[in-house]
Amino acid sequence: MNKKKPSIERYGVKQTKDGYKVDAKSLLASVGGIQGIIEASVPAFLYVLTFALTQNVIISASVVGVATLVLAIRHFMLKRPWDQLLGPVLGIALAIYLTVRPDGQAADYYLPGFWTNSAYAAGLLLSVMIRYPAIGLLVGFFTGQGVEWRKDRRKVRFFDVVTLLWVAFFALRLAIQVPLYLTNQVVTLGFVRLVMGTPLFLVMIWISWLLLRKVITPAADGNLDK
Repeated sequence: MNKKKPSIERYGVKQTKDGYKVDAKSLLASVGGIQGIIEASVPAFLYVLTFALTQNVIISASVVGVATLVLAIRHFMLKRPWDQLLGPVLGIALAIYLTVRPDGQAADYYLPGFWTNSAYAAGLLLSVMIRYPAIGLLVGFFTGQGVEWRKDRRKVRFFDVVTLLWVAFFALRLAIQVPLYLTNQVVTLGFVRLVMGTPLFLVMIWISWLLLRKVITPAADGNLDK
């Protein structure tokens, strides 16, 4: 049985007969469109809104739980792939558990996000340190070049820079949000996370595209040189 090859479109890059491009439509498609943005934001928005109004952790977590269940049912009714739902649901379930556990607090809802951002930042930084920058691996995979780019130091440095931009992105999230967590500013932290979530993520994809578009074209065939 042949496995379906992962699509570059999941990273906001659209493949056309003329090559690759990134536009507003492809960026939105990478996060499931407007509907995907709304679905991804609803649980976090409801949590911070409910807590701001009630100051009650149990009520806030319960509202998120019910909303997540409704979204999950809707997901299956629309016959979408179950694997697209698994990660987000498990993440929300963990966040709810950390919040309502005996020694939990309202701000603990955001702990899984800190762990995820830390893991991404550490993994990307490690990839640069071992001279296999993650962005280069992605570009090599989708252009069919594998790791041939590693033979050119200039290319390695190029992919290092783009990968480090993503390290900075995840580190910035932590630098701004962790102090809010430590000072228990739950509502402020919630709204900051919403702003630094999907909207900023899409901006990062666009910036990455501006830097990488010279590379991921059939004409260039994965080669940085024109």
